[in-house]
Amino acid sequence: MTARERFFKKLQQQQNPRRTAALDGSAAADIARFRQQMAELAQQISQWFDGTGIEVVISTRHLHDLSTLGYSLNSGICRYDILAIRLQNGERSVNIVPQQLLDGVEKGIVTLSLEAPDGAGSREVFYLSLAPEEGWMIRKAHQPPEARLILTEDRFFMAVDSLA
Repeated sequence: MTARERFFKKLQQQQNPRRTAALDGSAAADIARFRQQMAELAQQISQWFDGTGIEVVISTRHLHDLSTLGYSLNSGICRYDILAIRLQNGERSVNIVPQQLLDGVEKGIVTLSLEAPDGAGSREVFYLSLAPEEGWMIRKAHQPPEARLILTEDRFFMAVDSLA
């Protein structure tokens, strides 16, 4: 271990010892799950909107994830490719963009933002995070993580209602 690695490991342990213990050895597995769940979400959304006239654009985002920095100095875990999703209906759009692996009690943080050209209040933001077992949780941006609900097809379409 180099002096730089020791320095950042020590710094990380001092800043957040509980998170260090929880992530040690599992960051790669958590990132793999995050990437897999985004791929499954992209596939599901593509199926839902197939033949509707709403354009579904799946792209690859090169994420530099600072939430994993203290655990991945040599492994490169803090840099990975992950899918992002854009739904376009004329001037209205929904962007589903991965942000980072960890944020407090949540894992696999993704923003779902709606843009509509209707003036004031034309932007809505939701946060998605990985569900404990499979799938996703959703909450409005102003709500605390404890307000998360399982993302169902019904909740997804309620969230993107302004796209119509």
